[in-house]
Amino acid sequence: MRPSTTGGTGATRAATWRRGAATVHKLGHYGYITSKFDEDVAFYTQHFNFIPSDVLEAGGREVDGLTFMHLDQEKEYVDHHTLFLSRAPPGFAESHRVHHYSFEVEDFDTQLLGHEYLLSKKYTPIWGVGRHIFGSQIFDYWKDPTGFAIEHYADGDIVNEDNPTGREKSDGPASMYIWGPVRPEGGVA
Repeated sequence: MRPSTTGGTGATRAATWRRGAATVHKLGHYGYITSKFDEDVAFYTQHFNFIPSDVLEAGGREVDGLTFMHLDQEKEYVDHHTLFLSRAPPGFAESHRVHHYSFEVEDFDTQLLGHEYLLSKKYTPIWGVGRHIFGSQIFDYWKDPTGFAIEHYADGDIVNEDNPTGREKSDGPASMYIWGPVRPEGGVA
């Protein structure tokens, strides 16, 4: 017999589905692009309890280009990242710029119901639905009324002190997702 997918309550999943806006559980993560990447990574790792979960090389530049950081809670499992920093490309005019912020929703069904709802309200989707590689979240990016990038996500990885920092070489935009639509030209921010 197949195990219950509803926690053994006897209830059907359909009884929990609601059309409408996706209910957010929490602010999941925040990230920004910085021209002081190395200094910012050092600041957060030396003066706050952030630890890199994964680091991605900056496309062919042999330097770290993107770091996903989690809060060090030792043995307690925490989200794969609550902060990410992206190295500004050469010639970046600003010292820093917010990339996007992200909100966690209950599950894939909630995410897709929220996706349909935002489409019905004529909001602009940027990218998704797809699945990230780093953190494994199912993602869905949108523009808010000011044009700012926001993300709904579900089903992300959790880590603790037993998870070593991962290091990967960039494969361009394909480094950011395992399935879903092709990432838009220029990314999401």
